[in-house]
Amino acid sequence: MTASQLGRAGLALVVACLLGTSLAGCGRAAADAGSPMATGRWTVDARDRFSSDSLDAEQWTTCYWWDDGGCTNLGNDEAEWYVPSAVTVADGHLRLEATESRSDHLSRSFGYESGMVTTGRSSSSLDDPARYAFTYGYVEVRFRTPAGAGLWPAIWMLPVTNESLPEIDLLEQYGDDTSTSSMTFHPDGPGAEESVERRYVHDTDLSEGWHTIGLQWTKGRLRWFLDGAQRFEVTGDRVPDQPMYLLLNLAVGGNAGHPPATTHFPATFLIDEVTVWRQT
Repeated sequence: MTASQLGRAGLALVVACLLGTSLAGCGRAAADAGSPMATGRWTVDARDRFSSDSLDAEQWTTCYWWDDGGCTNLGNDEAEWYVPSAVTVADGHLRLEATESRSDHLSRSFGYESGMVTTGRSSSSLDDPARYAFTYGYVEVRFRTPAGAGLWPAIWMLPVTNESLPEIDLLEQYGDDTSTSSMTFHPDGPGAEESVERRYVHDTDLSEGWHTIGLQWTKGRLRWFLDGAQRFEVTGDRVPDQPMYLLLNLAVGGNAGHPPATTHFPATFLIDEVTVWRQT
């Protein structure tokens, strides 16, 4: 998210960068900021360390672009209804909280409310600019997932065209096995469903302590990093070359299955920092 997009004065931007509260460009080298992408010269293009006491609405929206007083993803048959009140910022962390709360929307009943944020647009109009989108770079998120069957935290990317493909899933996890996570690329075009590429990682409990997921995106190449170690790579001409935006959400049900009585609510997906570097 550039300073011009946010419409902030230069001095305000400098102060925000020094305080770590802005997702706008701050011009730091990745090597100086603790990223594993320390080769070559990288500068911070976007960052949020969630140091204020509320979510910055200029940088984030709390639903998909089909927001209608809340939203969900019916394509996955999810059981949650996303609401802004389930998104909070406190103690330097973004908190996406799922609770048991029954409500009716879109001619069906939902048994849970939960939180999501995106840097996309807040309406279906393509004239409504995304909060932040980029083509090529290195994105890294520091997070902690919740444990519990039926929980489905995700960190991912979609194109600004309002299309559902291509999709890059930096990380997905089902809460009944917090030591297993997946990294996935869903391409666009003919045969897209048959050519999905995915890697499962089974050796890191992401509900214990803080972890980082990173994605290096260059022309014809995607590389996934978990806690600084490369875990997955996709190459070829189907790698996206169009602007994409970020999404972070805590889904309930759907592919993760219905939560049993043993799953504790409220459940919280914690995010400590989001940073995007661009190579210079």
